[in-house]
Amino acid sequence: MVVGSCIDEITVNVSKSRLWKGAICDAHILYPKLLPEIFAKYERVGKGVGSINILHFAPASKMPIGSVSKMKVEIFDEATYSTKYSVIEGGFVGVYFKSVSYESTFEATGPNTCVAKIKIVYETLEDKPLSEEELNAVRGGSTQGLKAIEAYLIANPDVYA
Repeated sequence: MVVGSCIDEITVNVSKSRLWKGAICDAHILYPKLLPEIFAKYERVGKGVGSINILHFAPASKMPIGSVSKMKVEIFDEATYSTKYSVIEGGFVGVYFKSVSYESTFEATGPNTCVAKIKIVYETLEDKPLSEEELNAVRGGSTQGLKAIEAYLIANPDVYA
């Protein structure tokens, strides 16, 4: 097994407060609405630390048909705009990974702009690092989701204002 990580910094043209509300607090509502080709359904069981997010992937998502990913919330800090999720079942766990977690922090860069820092920490199933294609598949979902939320919030300036 190989332990690895990657960090992406994504510039977003909405405030960190609005992005937090859309991408974190209401992800279970907005992701299926904005990305139906990826998410057939998104459930949240509980609230805050310890809650479970259950993502049901759509057939076009490039995940196996009927694929589900369960993620446990380990950090949910509204004061620092930081969160951490660990996949506990499904998704890429069992395909590429023994374990994987996603950490996000939103930092203001202006009154209506911020940088989303996404750190992915993983342990591979095999004794080799991920290929660039495999790593891009894992990273792409975060970027695509944030950009969809950004576009929605720009088109709807009163949402979460």
